[in-house]
Formats: sequence, C-alpha cells, structure tokens
Amino acid sequence: MKRFFKTGFGAALLVCSAVLTTAVMTNSVATAAAADAASGTSAIDGLTSTKDHGVVSVMSDPTLADGRLVLKVVAQNRTKEAASFGPQNLKVITAAGAPVKLMSLDQLVEEARQAAGGSGPGMARNSGSHSGPILGRDSAGRPDVSGYTGGNDNMAGIDPSQARMNSRPANDDPKLKQQIESLNAAILHDLTIAPAAVAGGQVVTEKLKFGRKEPHDLKLVVDFNGEQHEFNFASPPAR
Repeated sequence: MKRFFKTGFGAALLVCSAVLTTAVMTNSVATAAAADAASGTSAIDGLTSTKDHGVVSVMSDPTLADGRLVLKVVAQNRTKEAASFGPQNLKVITAAGAPVKLMSLDQLVEEARQAAGGSGPGMARNSGSHSGPILGRDSAGRPDVSGYTGGNDNMAGIDPSQARMNSRPANDDPKLKQQIESLNAAILHDLTIAPAAVAGGQVVTEKLKFGRKEPHDLKLVVDFNGEQHEFNFASPPAR
C-alpha cells in the first residue's frame, strides 16, 4: 500500500496529495485479532479489526511528521441503523499508559495560518453531521476504499512556508485558502455512517513523548457502534 497522507510540521505545515490505492479492509477476523494482540506490529501496511457491529481499519504514515503520528481511520457500519463516528471515538495511548491528544482541525488550520504569516480566526468547522460516502465493493465482496481520501476530495500539496514570500495578506492568499480547504476535506469530522457504508478520515496527534527506556509502542482504541476495536503497533520512525 502506498502512503495515504503525508504532513510535515516544522516552521510550516505541509499537506501533500493522498490517495489510498488499495482496500484496507482485507483481513479476516482471526488475522485482525492476531494483529491487534501483537505489540510492536506495524500499522504502515494497515491493520483491521472486525466485530459484529462494525469493521475498523487503520493505516499510519510511514514516518512521524515532526514527531506527530498521522493516521487514517476508516469504519464500516455492519448494522441496519446509521452510526455516528468522529474524533471523539478515538484514543491513542503510549505503552506507559499516557494519553496522546489529537490535534483539532482548528489547531491545524491555525498552524497553517501562522506559518503563512496570517492571523485571525481559522476556517470554522462544520458543526453538523457529515454523511459518510457509500462505497462500492470489490470482486471479493469487501468494501472498496480505493482512492478514498477521507473527505471525498484529493489533497493538494501545498507548502505554506512559500506563502511568507507573498505580498498579499495571508488571509487572502489563494494557496493558504486551498490548504485550509484540503485540511477540511481530509481531517476526520463527526460523521454519520449509513448501514453497510464506509467512511473515515485522517487524524494527527500531538508530538509523541516517550520515556528514555520506554518502548515506542502505541495503542489506538476506537469505540464504534458500541464495540471497542484495539490496535497495538510500533510508532513509526521520525523523518
């Protein structure tokens, strides 16, 4: 699988184009359970957990982005009722049990504005529920998420550090506006997933902090449709 999301954080926030080229929901229940139970498993190639009410798949960026973990999380609703899903359903925990906070869309937008030399309120987040797109199925009957990028839009690669050299006010910079739109399209929102539908998006954590002798292992807990999906995996290396 190719990487699905690449974000660089330093003096500037870099958002690159992302395309998920193969289905991530391909593991059987037994394979998923084994992957979830194995500490140190890599999430770069994708991990899947299958339960009665839903299927959840996760994939990480191959490297940390300025110390931050970038994950794509996709859920399939296996019930006959619509299901809610959003950032509040995700928890990231270190091997030592320390919680790792997720960056909000507003925080990411504000970082992009500051990197571009702008100020003022960021793009307002849509407080209403988003309906998850209904995806087709491949020849084996699995949910086909090929090309799915989280917000039904392809991400456009933009380096906001270039915006500093632009004479326009940052708030009027078309590159900055495009970057904000890309962030809004890709970052996981509060979703309503219809029966049999698949939806998801990308999440970015705060900078990971590990103790000197602490294993660089992480646990992702996803609460979906009344069931908990747990994924244990090693933190990707820093760039």
